[in-house]
Amino acid sequence: MKTTHHQLVRCMAQVAILISIVCCAGCGIIDPVISAPSDNQSIIADMPITAIEVLIEESDPVGVSINVVGYLSDSCTRLHEIHQAQEGNTITIQMTTIRPADAICAAVITEYRAQLAIGSLPAGDYKVIANDVEQEFRVE
Repeated sequence: MKTTHHQLVRCMAQVAILISIVCCAGCGIIDPVISAPSDNQSIIADMPITAIEVLIEESDPVGVSINVVGYLSDSCTRLHEIHQAQEGNTITIQMTTIRPADAICAAVITEYRAQLAIGSLPAGDYKVIANDVEQEFRVE
């Protein structure tokens, strides 16, 4: 019985040491100045969009806004730009992210939400495209 107890304690100690090593693998080793890109190069990419929601106000004229939900893929990635345009009954939203090219970043996914005012729209059928996500809606 003692052997089993000692084996369990030894195993638990090994697991605790392993967790400590994994959690602190980069603690104190990575200098933030070294991990910053030295040549000011950045990676700009489309933000991954997970959902869009059209909000139609009950007013006269009818006001429309769009809730866009996306995510930032690591701790270094930030929102870069949001461009929106309307051509006919199609509203296009492009959201980009930016991150340093040579940075060492924690793999942490962070949700990003934006509410974009479209303004008043006349009655009709519309389509909104946010990066690669589309949704149709109707203004009465």
